[in-house]
Amino acid sequence: MQLSIIIINYNTFQLTCNCMQSIKEKLQGLTYEIILVDNDSSERDPNLFLKHFPDIKLIISAENTGFTGGNNIGIAKAAGEYILLLNSDTELLNNAPKICYDYMQQHPEVGMTTAQLSYPDGRIQYNCRRFRTISWELLEVFPFYLLLPKRKREELMLHHYFDHKSIMKCDWVWGTYMFFPGKIINQLPGNKLPADFFMYVEDVLWCWHFKNLGYEIHFLPEAKVMHIHKGSTSKDRLRQVKLTGIKNHAQFMKKFYPDFRWYIFAAIFYTKQYAALIAAKIIKKGD
Repeated sequence: MQLSIIIINYNTFQLTCNCMQSIKEKLQGLTYEIILVDNDSSERDPNLFLKHFPDIKLIISAENTGFTGGNNIGIAKAAGEYILLLNSDTELLNNAPKICYDYMQQHPEVGMTTAQLSYPDGRIQYNCRRFRTISWELLEVFPFYLLLPKRKREELMLHHYFDHKSIMKCDWVWGTYMFFPGKIINQLPGNKLPADFFMYVEDVLWCWHFKNLGYEIHFLPEAKVMHIHKGSTSKDRLRQVKLTGIKNHAQFMKKFYPDFRWYIFAAIFYTKQYAALIAAKIIKKGD
């Protein structure tokens, strides 16, 4: 078995079916299995997945273990040489897993690859990132990077400063699509993905551990995936997601700055994030 694809379902029955159907239609040239972990959904009986896709491995969890917990459940049952963590609200637009597999066969220094993600209307999502260090935050406030040539500027900042149309080495990528050798799991603490966060910013933490093991993380624009990305999230839920993400990201940065520097980072980071949320009217002044 060359590839195990792990998908977490939590009340996204139709989206998950669309995702798995796209795999059936687009993925060629690899032996693979689909491991679907239902995270205690209440939308409908998860056994209904087997009526549409009888050859998948369906794991029904008795509790919602979060994104990390669900993926660790799936990884424990994976038989593939490589693992693809794939969000349920995605659809393959081309043979993205085979593109990643071939690339990693030729680049042993790379421990993880990701695909170019796009919204349903075709707009590119900025899933290739740098860690939000003090210097990165200050460069957003005082944009001296604008004096650099375009390519150097993109490499330095990534995020929306990078057009996501060329291969790029990055610090972390979204957990939406993560392709990596299964053997790396055995090199992580506890032989599983770190579960510091129930949900949000766990992908940053995982990439941090991969990089600490000496592996590179590469973005591959030729691999293309459609990602709805919070398309069904209500405004109230979006507020909670944003606030939880801010809190978790600041907590993660304590790994970078276990000394007084964390307070400097936190002051800059929180000010910028809450100002952005107020400007976007996600939170109100005085909250």
